[in-house]
Amino acid sequence: MGNLTVKFAKPYKFEGNEYDEVDMSGMDNMTIQDMIDIQKKLAGEIATLAAVEATTSFAQEVATKASGKPVEFFKLMPRAKIKQVQTTILNNLNAKVKNDPKTHVVKFDNAYTYNGDSKEDIKGKTFESVDLSGVGELNTMSESMAENRMVAGGFSPVNTGHNYLYVCIIASMGTGYPEDFFTGLPLCEAAKLRDAVDADFFE
Repeated sequence: MGNLTVKFAKPYKFEGNEYDEVDMSGMDNMTIQDMIDIQKKLAGEIATLAAVEATTSFAQEVATKASGKPVEFFKLMPRAKIKQVQTTILNNLNAKVKNDPKTHVVKFDNAYTYNGDSKEDIKGKTFESVDLSGVGELNTMSESMAENRMVAGGFSPVNTGHNYLYVCIIASMGTGYPEDFFTGLPLCEAAKLRDAVDADFFE
């Protein structure tokens, strides 16, 4: 990812200490599963999943996990400073490498080693990319199955394109790789994966 240190023009005082910056480098260790967990946690307070990444609540949750600081550190932060934190998060979530609509191959920022337990024959194997062309062959029955699995996962089946559990389910159906292959991907791959399974991407 890019620069994950947020520097403040004026120190931020929290519980008797002053902070000139906040280190968000923990984002490098976060996965798409973390994104799913945050979406699930915020589902009750955010009206639409399409807008969740633009909310202050989302920024607070990501920043808490990435920095190791308590959520109160970010909840009590001045508005201008949380906007800086939010901008850093969003800049590092945005896909830096665009997907190729001709091949539907998603190239990863860095080599990814699958360490999940769902598919032994690929466990420990390293991937530079994943071919999602099979997603274009899925039909509406697949769509309904994915929506049902979203519900089983604790989500309402609306705004599916912005739900990362749904994204991983569709990617799994289209490739034959298990869901945990995709939920285990680094957070920086989330936007690319989301864009690659969008039905409009195949038209």
